[in-house]
Amino acid sequence: MKIKPYIGRQISHFDKVDIDKITPEFSDDKKYRYKLSLPFHPEPARTKRAVIILKNPSSADALKADKTVYNAAKTIYMSFPDVGTVEILNLFGLRGTKPSDVVIAHDGGVDIVGKRNDDAIEEVLSVSDYVVLAWGGASPIKKSIYDARINEVFFTLGRYSNKISIYRKAGKGSDKYPFHACYWPHSDEFERIMSPNR
Repeated sequence: MKIKPYIGRQISHFDKVDIDKITPEFSDDKKYRYKLSLPFHPEPARTKRAVIILKNPSSADALKADKTVYNAAKTIYMSFPDVGTVEILNLFGLRGTKPSDVVIAHDGGVDIVGKRNDDAIEEVLSVSDYVVLAWGGASPIKKSIYDARINEVFFTLGRYSNKISIYRKAGKGSDKYPFHACYWPHSDEFERIMSPNR
């Protein structure tokens, strides 16, 4: 059974992102996106690196964003004045604008996490200062699958809790199901859910 999730429309990247220096990592067949590095245009105070962990990738690449990536980059820029680079990671590496396509792919025997996804998460966490959780609720992915993957990612995050502060958007969601970045308002604060043990 051939599975080809729908990839939606693209929009311009947030204007503070230096598109000449964006670095994505895709699988060779472009079905998986493992990471997307979005450096802002240089500003002296912006020396830190923030990671946003989302549900699964959609259409964003080195040239264009999607709605979620645009909103995530803009909100981090406005809320974290010391961040100079945003790294986009995902629970599941399989690209698909409609989460229902990820479900169909999984049911068809496709690996929706991706063979490089865990390594990419480790690599980015090892050089980052902040992590922002932003993957939202399970629907339409089966809750048992979703929760198992969240537990794996939390286990990895725990190994970096001595050096990285971990946040989520305040007001909505929970630590386990943080408010999805696509719907972040720019005005709400972030709250820390784990802090470095220093």
